[in-house]
Amino acid sequence: VEWTTFLEHNGRINRAVSLAQQYNSANIADANGYDLYAEALLLAGRGKEALDIASQYEQFNTENPAGHEKRGRALIMTGAAEEGIEELRKAVQLAPDEPKFHVALGVALHDNGDANKAALELRAALKASPDDAQIHILLGSALRDQDETDEAREQLEKAIALDPKNGGAYFELGVLYNRQLKQADAQEAFGKAVELSPNESRYWYAYGEIFRVQQRIDDALRAYRKAVDLTPPYPKAYARLGGMLAEKKQYDEAETVLTTAVRRDDRNPVGYWYLGKVYAAKKRYRAAADMLESYLRYAAKNDENRDRAKELINQYKRK
Repeated sequence: VEWTTFLEHNGRINRAVSLAQQYNSANIADANGYDLYAEALLLAGRGKEALDIASQYEQFNTENPAGHEKRGRALIMTGAAEEGIEELRKAVQLAPDEPKFHVALGVALHDNGDANKAALELRAALKASPDDAQIHILLGSALRDQDETDEAREQLEKAIALDPKNGGAYFELGVLYNRQLKQADAQEAFGKAVELSPNESRYWYAYGEIFRVQQRIDDALRAYRKAVDLTPPYPKAYARLGGMLAEKKQYDEAETVLTTAVRRDDRNPVGYWYLGKVYAAKKRYRAAADMLESYLRYAAKNDENRDRAKELINQYKRK
């Protein structure tokens, strides 16, 4: 059990899943085996399998809050957010003094668009565990989405004071500064995030976005390339990288990257917009029109390129 937990905390998730499965199979009457196996599957993103094991775990003792917590997270992972949140509420009701259950519910509520209720749960968790840097980060993020920017910054700075090597705290601080249009501060925070957590593709993507806004093209390209080279890659980085390559008229590489972009994130209009430009540059006008029509399908109604896309579609179809 201790070895499996060690593997989980050190990023060797697949190995942790294998060992947890072996332990669970060899100890089918031990509820701890189901707890361990469900957690490993959740960390591996294997929601359907986690739901099956968590449901079995819950059946051992319906008054065990951990069973409801595992099942709730698995339900959310499989797309049943409302049912999952109810399971997490049961866990909190059964163990109101346990911070990890408030955290799980708070994260689920925030992800489901309810930052206000999320903040309440995270404050309850923080009351029970005031020196937990991760809870300060999560609360700071929820407060940021409530536009409580001053307190959000205080919570994130508190997390950094508690854990100076936590890249996630700097990342969330960078997001806050970016929303406040404080680009220099955001760049510094994202730079610190990727320094401390160099294997987080989302952090590299955010770093690239700051450079892109500042027209620091080479720096942005390096950051985006890092974001797509890591495992797992950050899907939106493909569209940004491909778009920049298209602007630099590196059409062959841009086509390869943008094809991957729309395959991995098929509702992101940026990928379709730039792929349309690439096909047009290669005189593949029918394909270009198709990509721009896909762009119009997913672009926001106030997107600045909508009218231009309609004009280009008509041009390309005439050709």
